[in-house]
Amino acid sequence: MVGEAAALRLGSTVAKAAAQMWLGGKRREQERRMDMSELIRVRVSGLRFQRGVERQFDEMADAVYDRLAPFLEREFPAWRRTAARL
Repeated sequence: MVGEAAALRLGSTVAKAAAQMWLGGKRREQERRMDMSELIRVRVSGLRFQRGVERQFDEMADAVYDRLAPFLEREFPAWRRTAARL
C-alpha cells in the first residue's frame, strides 16, 4: 500500500505541476496552496470544460502511476504483497 500510495501521489503531483504550468500566469500565493480541482475551478471557465480538464489531469496521474508500477514491482517486490494485506 505504501508503494502504491506513493506512486499515485507522485502521479498527482506531476499532474498538478502540469496543470499549474498549463494554466500559467502569475499565481497568487493562495492558488499555489489549492488542490488541483480547486485550481481548475478558479482558472477554467465553464463546468463542462472544467470537468474535461480535470479528467485529463487525472489520466496524466494514472499514466505516471502505470509507468512507475513495473519499476516498483521489480525493485520492491514486496510492495504489491504489502498492499494486498492492508
